[in-house]
Amino acid sequence: MDPITVGAAFAIAKAAVAGVKEAIALGHEIQDCYKDISAFFTAQGQIQAAVVQQEHDQKLGKQKDATAEALDAMFASRQMYRMEVELREALIYGSGNESGLYEEMCQRRDAIIQARRKALEDEAYEIRQRQYAIKRKKEQRIQNIQEWLAVVVGVSISSFIMYAVWWMFKHGGDE
Repeated sequence: MDPITVGAAFAIAKAAVAGVKEAIALGHEIQDCYKDISAFFTAQGQIQAAVVQQEHDQKLGKQKDATAEALDAMFASRQMYRMEVELREALIYGSGNESGLYEEMCQRRDAIIQARRKALEDEAYEIRQRQYAIKRKKEQRIQNIQEWLAVVVGVSISSFIMYAVWWMFKHGGDE
């Protein structure tokens, strides 16, 4: 994700937190803030994905300036953490009758993330298993061909030797 997209995600996250705070201050219900809360967590996910991508690119040696990337990732993580704390406090202390909403939302979000991660891991495992099965079949085919070639060559050589012995007994004393 490029810096412009990360900046846009930060702007969306800041606007979402401000929108939730304002709605709570005006006495609106938490359900009225659904779009802002959703926008915040979507932006947070985009920024986290960008940080992971930067770390991945750095491991592969694709990025040139590691210090700048490390600073960007560190500041992005810290700023998103602060905004999440603000959002959490607004939801916990400002909503009054729905104080457990944030914890329940986080638990459900984590469960969804874990389920998606498990699904991706299972899919990757299945792909590896299929590739391994294909590789095994190919190796088995090669081994079968080698065994048949060995049998054919062995039978041919044995047949030639037996023919030579037969020919020597039959024609050995005629010369």
